[in-house]
Amino acid sequence: MTTSPTDAKAVELTRFLDALDRAGQQGPRALDQAFAAPPPGLSAHEISLDKRFTRVSPGHRTLLGYNPADLTGRLVSGYVVLKETAERAMSRKLSPGAVLLPYTRTFRKADGGEISLLLIDRHLKGSDGQVTGIRTALAETPKPA
Repeated sequence: MTTSPTDAKAVELTRFLDALDRAGQQGPRALDQAFAAPPPGLSAHEISLDKRFTRVSPGHRTLLGYNPADLTGRLVSGYVVLKETAERAMSRKLSPGAVLLPYTRTFRKADGGEISLLLIDRHLKGSDGQVTGIRTALAETPKPA
């Protein structure tokens, strides 16, 4: 059975999220280092319950053209093409018991252009098990062969 380019990219993103999870278990410094060194073509970010970027990987500079430090603290929806759709999706995903499936979303780049990205989310949870945010790994959506 042949793996599609999108499925192969989803595996890469999942492996990156797994690496970030392992780094987080080792402590904040290890997580900072893993976040700062994404695999080529990949990036990650974390968002809070109020849908703002709280941590942004340097890969965003390559994919979107934004300095990661400039994104931190800003609303995610300000960088998504279909703002209302993204708002509804984030609200749903941040609710208790939400199932997080891979998806594509079109983002606005710093140069004014647009880019379709493949994203995979994982819940961030506090010590009480409650959702405190979302960590997302992302990459450009593979072009059809």
